[in-house]
Amino acid sequence: MAYSLPPLIWLRAFEAAARLGNFTRAAEELLITPAAVSYQVRQLEQLLGYPLFDRVHRELALTRLGQTYLPTVEKAFSDLSIATVSVFGERDRQPVRFRCLNSFGQLWMIPRLRSFQEAHPGIDLQMISASWAETLSPELFDIDIRFGDGSWTDGVVAFLLNDPIIPVCHPDLALDPGKREIEALAEATRLDIMGVIDTWESFFRSHGHAVPKRNGLQVDQTLSALELAALGHGHALVLETLAQPYLDSGRLIRSSDKKIKSRHSYYLVTDGSRQALGPDAQIFCDWMFRELGGEAG
Repeated sequence: MAYSLPPLIWLRAFEAAARLGNFTRAAEELLITPAAVSYQVRQLEQLLGYPLFDRVHRELALTRLGQTYLPTVEKAFSDLSIATVSVFGERDRQPVRFRCLNSFGQLWMIPRLRSFQEAHPGIDLQMISASWAETLSPELFDIDIRFGDGSWTDGVVAFLLNDPIIPVCHPDLALDPGKREIEALAEATRLDIMGVIDTWESFFRSHGHAVPKRNGLQVDQTLSALELAALGHGHALVLETLAQPYLDSGRLIRSSDKKIKSRHSYYLVTDGSRQALGPDAQIFCDWMFRELGGEAG
């Protein structure tokens, strides 16, 4: 879409001169000369075809058209300023930008953010959620919290957490106590998460049972599997840390005491060493390691 707009520097000169009452004060604010402010305003007036100021000695008075135009210009600059700070932070107070998977962000990070902010009220955070298949430019974040085998070569990788994988279900789907747990799970409706390495097939093999046929839904997110399980759609096989909020609330129970070790772990990835990060980002990283019990230092 093409916009019919005057150059922004001309609009900025007009707004400052109208607000401050003369070109000299506007020039001091804009860090240019009064002659430059006057020139930019005249260029704007020539472009619009109408005068915006009545020039009386060294003072300026808005014309009727200038009075009509000014509120819209002021609002436009105000909206731009608010949007810029909202997205990118203030120039002297940049947020710590981190990326994590949707499931980790929703189920682990968000419940703990209040405690971090209470302990560090001067640090602003910016969380970017991503799906397992999504690739984002590293320029969008300072810290990447990833789940995988840790073999990435695009940054400095530090171990955070290896979590066991457990089966969970709605309390109404508790397994028949008269059957062996593994046999009962093999007959139950199960939810599969696409793209994960530790599957139901891995679970059954690790416990010496033949791999049963699939008999449930497939989803692409752990969060979706947990929500479906909480609604009674079947048994889900998920990381214990991500299932914990559901277990604590009683929405889910463990289907079985059996579990498997995850072949993937959580890692913290930064472009360079953590010591090269800003002090706020280093504090955030140290907090992550304390909370998850990963590498120190």
